[in-house]
Amino acid sequence: MENDQLIAIEVFCANYDVEYAFIESLQEHDLIETVTVGNTRFLQVPHLNQIERIIRFHRELDINLEGIEAIQGLLSRIEHLDREMALLRNRLRFYEPGL
Repeated sequence: MENDQLIAIEVFCANYDVEYAFIESLQEHDLIETVTVGNTRFLQVPHLNQIERIIRFHRELDINLEGIEAIQGLLSRIEHLDREMALLRNRLRFYEPGL
């Protein structure tokens, strides 16, 4: 992973007004992944949207980490089903172009 695709957790926490312990608990629940370079832990920039969504769930909706895990699992399944449905729709259009 290139360094321009990483953001230090301390910087993220300062910018988003989030406690470091919250980020650690997200990692412990396997909701996010961190990267360690030297003695510094980083978040991956491509995953920031997901982390921001988790923070909103927790702050605005007051959802605990177990609830967030369940929501993330359901959202992941929905995204998978959407991709599968698009693939099947494309196959069907091959055989029936009017659809």
